[in-house]
Amino acid sequence: MEIGPFFITLQYILMGSTFIALMLIFLHAYYGKEDEQSDEE
Repeated sequence: MEIGPFFITLQYILMGSTFIALMLIFLHAYYGKEDEQSDEE
C-alpha cells in the first residue's frame, strides 16, 4: 500500500471529525444560550 493515499485518507478523516466537532460545539452553545434565556423568563 502506498503511503500517499493513506495520508490523504487520514487528512479527510481529520477534517471531517473536526468539522463535526465544531458543529456540535456550535449547536451546544446555541441551544445552551436559548435554554438559559428560557430559564430566566
